[in-house]
Amino acid sequence: MAVKVTKPEIDIREKISELDKPSGVAGEALLRADTTRQQQEILGIGRRNIVMNGGFDVWQRGTSVTKSSNSYNNFTADRWSAYFAGTYTQQQTTLPNGDYVNYFRGVLGTTGSNRININHFIENGNSIMSGKYVTVSFWLACDRPGSQVNIKLQTTSGTSFTSYTLIANKYITTERDWKKYEITFHCSNDLGNNSARPHGLLEFDGADADWPNGSTFEIAQVQIEVGRASTPFEYRSYGEELALCQRYFEKLATNGENDANRYNGIAWATNNMNVFIPFQVAKRVAPTVAISHNGEVFTGNWETADGSAVTGTGLKGCTISIQKSSAYTIKYGYFIRNQTITASAEL
Repeated sequence: MAVKVTKPEIDIREKISELDKPSGVAGEALLRADTTRQQQEILGIGRRNIVMNGGFDVWQRGTSVTKSSNSYNNFTADRWSAYFAGTYTQQQTTLPNGDYVNYFRGVLGTTGSNRININHFIENGNSIMSGKYVTVSFWLACDRPGSQVNIKLQTTSGTSFTSYTLIANKYITTERDWKKYEITFHCSNDLGNNSARPHGLLEFDGADADWPNGSTFEIAQVQIEVGRASTPFEYRSYGEELALCQRYFEKLATNGENDANRYNGIAWATNNMNVFIPFQVAKRVAPTVAISHNGEVFTGNWETADGSAVTGTGLKGCTISIQKSSAYTIKYGYFIRNQTITASAEL
């Protein structure tokens, strides 16, 4: 006897759409991304951290910097300034997540009205952040738990602050032990004022009443990312981070290195010799060059000069004129030693 079996019709398209995908939350977000840029943000592809030296690895001005006055030009770790007087040092620790890191430690001075106030300037930051979602993450600890700190994003003309405005901010409450903070901002759009304030500023600003003289704070792994998600801190090698920082500030020679820093010069007059000193990294703009003498001035072939002056600067180097009261006996092959020579092109 024949048996007739009937099967219900199946809509294959509908069944495919109903398939369970073991993609998880991140996989769902990746599949729903509208653009490649959004997918890259989810996956953490490419350079993400806008902050330079957010790991506080580079301290060309010294790993312990004491400031006696209040100024936005109080540079400490490279690319970072501390407004209030105090002592700012590089320290090391293991964070609660297991990362062994360098970190920034501040001990506030005694000028009055002190508080945590450290700043990071972002070149062309207006166009990077204006009108966008931006996520800031960092670790913070201090000896003033329960204090308020205002995390600010601003657009600015630079360290001169001839023009600046707030585009986003949020208050956090401090804790004594290390705590990671992750804050997503929706920045207001200030592109209409890009010519007056092209740069960006990340500012950590405490309340005066919460920070008596001698207060301490510690901060590590500062990161700014465009987008709504916070990803793990992006590590860059020390060499790469140093090169990024040297676009704004470079220490060309260090006292005590003696013959390690040789720069050839040619005498152009009886008592004058020009020495060209190349920078390791081309500067943002022609920098301000400063020379700090330590005992010997300029020597070359055992002949000591009597004075010096910077006579020209460019993006890739500077010219120093070496003067001598008596005539040079040798016209070339001079070098500089026992000097600290700095080139600053900060915003």
